[in-house]
Amino acid sequence: MSLWQELEGLQKKKAELEGQLLLLEQKQKTLEDKTKILEEKLAIQEERARKLEEQLKNKNEATESLEFKTLELEKTLKKPARESEKKTVRETEKKPEAIVLAP
Repeated sequence: MSLWQELEGLQKKKAELEGQLLLLEQKQKTLEDKTKILEEKLAIQEERARKLEEQLKNKNEATESLEFKTLELEKTLKKPARESEKKTVRETEKKPEAIVLAP
């Protein structure tokens, strides 16, 4: 093989390798861009999840507060009925009997 043929073979090999390198660089750039987009989407999803967790926490707290208030109001409504029953019993027990005076 002559030097010219060897040189020609090396130039072809160099051109082929440069083409492969260019393709790999383009692929790398595409993957970097895609990765960046996916990371941004992931960050958005994480932020949405955080906001939903916060909303859920607030709703749970509000619900618990309403449940507590409901129980307290129910207790308040039941107390007077029981107290009035007790008062009626006490009043009945405390009423003095009528004294009949003979003329």
